Amino acid sequence: MSLSSESPVAVLCSGGDAPGMNAFLRAVVRLGLNRHQVPVLGIRDGYRGLVRAARQVNADTDGLVRLKQEIERNIGNRGLIDAQQNIIQMDHASVSGIMGKGGTILGSARCLDFHKPEVRREVIDLLGKLGVGSLIISGGDGSLTGARLLAEESNLRIIGVPATIDNDLQFTEMSLGVDTAVHTLVWAVDHFIDTARSHRRVMVLETMGRESGDLARMAALASGAEMVITPESGALTESRMRGLAEKIEGAMTRGRGHAIVLIAEGVKFEPEQKRNGAYILRDAFQAYFQRAGAPFPDLEVRPSVLGHLQRGGHATPGDCILAARFAEEAWKSLLDSNGKNGITALRYNKVEIVPFGCPDLPERSIHSRAMDALHDDLANW
Repeated sequence: MSLSSESPVAVLCSGGDAPGMNAFLRAVVRLGLNRHQVPVLGIRDGYRGLVRAARQVNADTDGLVRLKQEIERNIGNRGLIDAQQNIIQMDHASVSGIMGKGGTILGSARCLDFHKPEVRREVIDLLGKLGVGSLIISGGDGSLTGARLLAEESNLRIIGVPATIDNDLQFTEMSLGVDTAVHTLVWAVDHFIDTARSHRRVMVLETMGRESGDLARMAALASGAEMVITPESGALTESRMRGLAEKIEGAMTRGRGHAIVLIAEGVKFEPEQKRNGAYILRDAFQAYFQRAGAPFPDLEVRPSVLGHLQRGGHATPGDCILAARFAEEAWKSLLDSNGKNGITALRYNKVEIVPFGCPDLPERSIHSRAMDALHDDLANW
């Protein structure tokens, strides 16, 4: 399909990678080619790839001609293999077999230059010269902010797609990648439990989630972790940490042989601390257990920051299904003459387009508090 005779839709992944991005890309490309007969351009490395391509075109008078020739000559996998090619015309083969693969075959990156209005103008001009009228952007909060700015500053049709394991986008019940990340955390807890039981230990595991505790609380419910600490519960003081240690010690006195504690990375401490929360909590627990006259002075506390382990892995069926639903809704909006710019969102189990800047779902915070209460009752040990 020639770019000169077709109006392609471009798609990119931005920010931190999330399981389900590849499933989403596959759905966007297949629906575009099979259902709508519209070519799809994949942008390598998110906004950074667009900026690189714009600068490539602006570098000399023949830059645009060479870019178009490159796109039309190296289609699909040929373009993906060439790490220097920023824009690839996707075909069926290029998205074959990627459904459950973690990460994104297009690559993802953060691009500080995209914060500058003049850089965004260069990107908008480039897309216009390529005949691109619509852009689909998959990513988290920062990526969707970039999408909103493009929508405000251009005549492009822009659809954002929430993809972040943190589940910190409050306008949607679920983002791409969350279900897989929860499964990964449950897998990790299952493995840590074996050692915790064998050596009578307290394991403090730090999860991702930025300022949201959703990932930690869902993983705690699904794994049976004895304790979960989230940002929404407030800052951890020395008194609060001592109270948590007392609860663990009391359970040990009643015959408990181990404890798994999940702490979200966004938890704050008073006074403020610079280290990872898992290590701060370990030190507080260990000091309490080793105090004079303590019943379990040899009780060991081991911390672990799970980090980017949570972002990888084979996407779950839940994430793959959500990816397909988001892709279908994005296409519906783009092809609707009355459609507007916005973001795909799962609300009351229905996928719809919500406007940029959409208010938070009030049910999100209510649901989080309910999950915390449920966990406390289930883990009353």
